This record gives sequence, structure tokens and C-alpha cells, in this order.
Amino acid sequence: MAVILELKDVTKAYDAYKVVDGFNFRVEEGELRCLLGPNGAGKTTTIDLITGRQKATSGTIIFNGRDITGKREDKIAKQGVGRKFQVPAVFRDLTVRENLQVAFSNNTDPFANMIRFGRRDGRERLNQVVEIVGLQERLGEQGGNLSHGETQWLEIGMVLTQNPKLLLMDEPTAGMTEQETQKTSEIFNRLKGEQTLVVVEHDMAFVREIADVITLMHLGKTLAEGPMEEVENDPKVREVYLGSEGITDAA
Repeated sequence: MAVILELKDVTKAYDAYKVVDGFNFRVEEGELRCLLGPNGAGKTTTIDLITGRQKATSGTIIFNGRDITGKREDKIAKQGVGRKFQVPAVFRDLTVRENLQVAFSNNTDPFANMIRFGRRDGRERLNQVVEIVGLQERLGEQGGNLSHGETQWLEIGMVLTQNPKLLLMDEPTAGMTEQETQKTSEIFNRLKGEQTLVVVEHDMAFVREIADVITLMHLGKTLAEGPMEEVENDPKVREVYLGSEGITDAA
């Protein structure tokens, strides 16, 4: 598989404090990578650096063969990087269908997006996305009337309508019930191989269900990387998280 995302010695520092410290990270096309670590490990800052929300102090970020280090957030999004934040950002007064229409392209004019979404390619993409996220019966419902899980799935759908080459998901199961989390794992497993995903998550049961590879961050660096069982049994991990139940407390 080709490498679609690579961070080389990336650092984000505030004066002497390094939130991300010489971080190296490679993700292959079609892979589902989970990024774990305790609060303050640098996970969300890393996602911010990839998307251009924050600028790296040093290092290089390569996406799809192009250097995107320091590029503007909108420029990176147009190159094919999609992001879902922890707190869903949907239009509460618009229907599910209308939310998906607005999100359909990177055009900054939402009305142009809605017109384009009404064409054949838009209708086909709508059918694909709503089937993946399971909102076929909720297309006419206003966003504000959805359950928490449905709202999360709608935002995942809104990112998917743009067909990004890379999806960055920040705690997609936060606040979900057990049943909603299970459905979300089914959505992600279906996307695996077809989409490239990097997922920041705290729910270890969910991570076990979906991850190809996990990267465990500690103090802005990679502490361990590999399949879950391999990382859990890594002596470095056991030493740093001595007394915790595996890496459960490290998520």
C-alpha cells in the first residue's frame, strides 16, 4: 500500500513546552489507524497540525505526495482531508438531507452545493452515504431532533459526502450509548479499506473492534505502535503505565 500521510519530526512548541515533540507518523492508504494517549499526549494537536488548524513549529507533513506543512486549513481540506470534531457541528434547523446537501462539496456557497447535490452524481452519493450511516428513515428530520448518536452519524455522513482521501475522526463515540457505539464500529469497519481513517478515541472496546494499527503517544512522541495486543505487551508501555489495566487508562 502507498503511504498517504507522513509526519516527519513534527514539533509544536509554545516557548519551551513541546506539545508535539519530533513526532513521526505514517499512514497507508486504506488503513484505519487509532491514535491513543492520555490527555496532554498531543493527539488533538497532531490532528490540528495535519488539517492546518495549527501551524507546526518544525518538521514536515506530507499528504498524498504533497508537502502541506503550514498550508491554510481550507487549502488542505480541498486537497482531500476531511475532519469530524468531537462535538458535532450540524445545522439544527435543516433536515438531514439538507445538511448533507450543504456539505456536499468544498464550495463555500452552501446554495451552490445544494443545487449540485440535486444532480445525478449528488443523488447517487446521497444514497451511498445515508445507507452507510443508517439514516435512510431520517432524511426529512431536522438536525435538532436527532439523538446524540444520530447527530454523530450525520456529521460522519457530512464528511463522507465530500469523498475525502483522508478522514480524521476526533472521539466519534463520545457520549454514545453501548448500542450506538456498536453501530458506529460497524460503520467504521465498513469504511475500512475504502477510506483512510485516523481515529482519536478513548473507548478501548471500540478501538479493539475497528483498529488495524494503533499509535500510542506519550509526551508528544510515539511510545509504541502496532496491533493492540503487541502494544499492550510492549515493555515500554508497561513501564510508563505501570498499575493501569493494559493501556485502557492511556486512551
